[in-house]
Amino acid sequence: MTLAAAGYYAPHKIRMNVLAPSLVRTPMSARAQSNPDIVDFMKQKQPLKGDLIEAAEVARVACFLLSDESFPVTGEVVRVDAGWAVTG
Repeated sequence: MTLAAAGYYAPHKIRMNVLAPSLVRTPMSARAQSNPDIVDFMKQKQPLKGDLIEAAEVARVACFLLSDESFPVTGEVVRVDAGWAVTG
């Protein structure tokens, strides 16, 4: 869907990308944050962080995608997962 939207809007100079964060420290994840088993699991599943990702860390990636520096990037799903996808 991202590629289709990116292809449709590219002639209008509109970029389309998706952020795909893993477990982020927010009020919505409070229950997971208070569970020691989940916190231990995050140390393995998010090895770059060894913990839950902070909302500000996801926001920095979003700001990059919104900046002129990322102008050639479109149709991408950007994982903001601290290594989750590569841990198997």
